[in-house]
Parts: sequence; structure tokens; C-alpha cells
Amino acid sequence: MEKISILGCGWLGLPLAKALIQAGHPVKGSTTHSEKISLLRAENINPYLINLDPTYQGPKDFFESDLVIINLPPRNRNEDPSFHQKQLLSIRENLLISGVPKAIFVSSTAVYPNLNRVVTEQDASAKSLSRAGISLLDMEHLFTEVPNLQSTIIRFGGLYGPGRHPGRFLTGGKQLDGGKNPVNMIHLDDCIGVIQTIIRDQHWNQTFNACSPKRQTRAKFYTRAAKDLGVEIPDFTQASKPYKEVSSEKMLSQTGYRFFH
Repeated sequence: MEKISILGCGWLGLPLAKALIQAGHPVKGSTTHSEKISLLRAENINPYLINLDPTYQGPKDFFESDLVIINLPPRNRNEDPSFHQKQLLSIRENLLISGVPKAIFVSSTAVYPNLNRVVTEQDASAKSLSRAGISLLDMEHLFTEVPNLQSTIIRFGGLYGPGRHPGRFLTGGKQLDGGKNPVNMIHLDDCIGVIQTIIRDQHWNQTFNACSPKRQTRAKFYTRAAKDLGVEIPDFTQASKPYKEVSSEKMLSQTGYRFFH
């Protein structure tokens, strides 16, 4: 089984590591918190204490794997607007030095502008969202343009699941526009399922959207979520609001993946 390194064992990375280990993969997992080392070790994850402040500071053998999964949420630093760019460039440099053959970069559907229609992978724009001095699209290109690296980009949208109940997202919101807009959501179970499918079936050098194909309006989805959680239901107006409806058709047709949620 392929040896896998997961850079970032947080809300997604930790349960992903557990699922990959259950499937038989040896997994290395990174954390920035020393107190979390024992937790990773208890889950049979080979733990690494790694600092990216902003350059990589950690054991070099973390990158000695068959696959590296880069799951690093952008962090803004007011005193250094290029902080996250430096982090990613440092990761890229270590990928080059170690000669890792494969990588998965966890990205976001925030790379798409609100075009008031269905958007596909070709609709990404460098102008859509910029974090810490580098656009999401440029972040992706750092890993799709590495020589001799097979990389796949996964653009998740609307992450929810344990610890992220959507009922809390708009709790008690008043006079919210765009109630008829479609929501782009994906449950943690499906985030893990999509990644496992890509690894298992070797879908490399691809860019995939990953959102549930079952559509609901914002008003219907968040009203139901609030009721399920027993919190105040958000109030929506009839006013419109710019939107995008993210299509996962490419990923579904190429991988045959079926959503749990």
C-alpha cells in the first residue's frame, strides 16, 4: 500500500488519516501542536510536529512518501501579506527535493466568481478570491506545475459534519437575501470518500469540484438545519443575491463516486 503523508491533521485531516489507515495505508500526519502528538500516535498515525512560520520546519523524512496530501487552510498575517504564499512555496520546494511522485491539494470552490449560473472547473478565476497575497488559482498552480509530480486538485465547497453543524452557520440571521439560491455543500464523510476514491483509482493530473449534486435552496437547507439543531431559524427575504451553482459532474462521471449525503 502507498505510504501517505497528510500535511494538516485537523477537522478533515485527522479522520481522513484514520480512514486511510483502516484501508491499509501507512500514514504520517502533521500537527503544529505538541500536545496533539499523543492523539495522533494513539490512532496509529506516525506523528510529526511541523511548523510553517512561514517556511517548513520539521523532519525532512515527512515528505518521503508515495503521496502527500496538502490540507493547509490559508492563514492571514497582517504584518506579512505574502505569508501563506511563502508557506506554499516552502512546501513545493520540499516536494521537489524529496521527489514525491504524487500530491493532492485541497482547494475551495471560492475560486469561482458568482456568475449566477452553473460553474464548472473551467470557470475558475484568479480574481475570485485572494488570501494572504496569492489567489486560490495561483495556489493550485504551484502544485500542478511541479516537474515529475502527478497532482490532483480537489475544490471542496461548504464543508459540514461533526463539529460543523450547518444549523449554526446562519443562526438567528435576519433579512437575509438570496434565499432561493442553491447551496454548495459537502459532508465530511464525502470529503473523505472522494479523496479515497481518487487515491484508490489513480485519478491523477486532474482538477475536480466536490459538492453534493443534490440541490436545495439556501432557505430550505438552513431552515431545516436550524430545526434539526433546535436553534433560531434564519429569516430570508425574497430579494435576490449573486450566486454560483458548482457542478461536480466531471468528478462524478470520471470516478463513479456516489455521495453519502
